[in-house]
Amino acid sequence: MHRTTHWYRANMDAVFPARTREHVLDAVSAGVPLDTAMEEHDLPDEVAYGRARRDPTFRDRLYRALMDGRDPNLRHGRCVTYARDRCRCPECQATQPGCTAARRWLDAQHARAS
Repeated sequence: MHRTTHWYRANMDAVFPARTREHVLDAVSAGVPLDTAMEEHDLPDEVAYGRARRDPTFRDRLYRALMDGRDPNLRHGRCVTYARDRCRCPECQATQPGCTAARRWLDAQHARAS
């Protein structure tokens, strides 16, 4: 079977339904780490990132929630903040090799602001 974006979304909806996504986004916006919010539903955080990879609307909402819920007392956009402080906001994710999704999202946000 050819696995289209529609196929992936339909299957992902069974694993990560809309109600669960809303709960996770609300929790992350309030400062709960994504992995903790996902664990409440017995799901790994990779499920959220997998959904974000194929669903641009969810990706935007997830990254906004991560930005809203990040610790304002940390200095973001540094490798040490990602590694030591375990911040997973897009600015901190973008410091990691291979994390192009967060970089692209940040670039798009800067382009919109300009």
